[in-house]
Amino acid sequence: MGNSAARGATPLRLLAEAALLAVVASGVLLDSRSYPGSLAEGAPGPAFFPRLLATLLIACAVWLAIRTKPWSPPSGPPPDARRSRGNVFSGSGAGRRAHLWLAVAWIAAFLLVWPRLGTVVSVPLLVVGLMWLTGERSRAVLVSVPLAFAGFIYLVFMVALGVPLPAGF
Repeated sequence: MGNSAARGATPLRLLAEAALLAVVASGVLLDSRSYPGSLAEGAPGPAFFPRLLATLLIACAVWLAIRTKPWSPPSGPPPDARRSRGNVFSGSGAGRRAHLWLAVAWIAAFLLVWPRLGTVVSVPLLVVGLMWLTGERSRAVLVSVPLAFAGFIYLVFMVALGVPLPAGF
């Protein structure tokens, strides 16, 4: 959460978000106990990445909780006065809920088309759609970030780690 968004949020809400993040990450850690540690000597096993991500999420939750100052009121302009290129943090509550449900629908659509279109095609579509819903309007950013992210996913998972991802077509 950026500083401008954090300023408009109540400290209690930020603490609740940090707690929820920690609970979800703890659930992932508990679930990963049943995964095998390693399938080959010297190589990370199926439990490595879930545990790593869960640990990083817990660290983020702790950082968010530490940064939250429940004793001081939020600084900066009131939430209704903020304008950040029209992103979801501005506007009415109904507008934010609509953006949230559109994002959920976009992610669900991604999960449906991912096996058919493949990773290289569907991941940029996912990222550009979510960026658009959060208010990004720069054409250069809307093109470069999704393509760079898809390239990163391809290089890390398919090339470096040898993880088979849906190829599509």
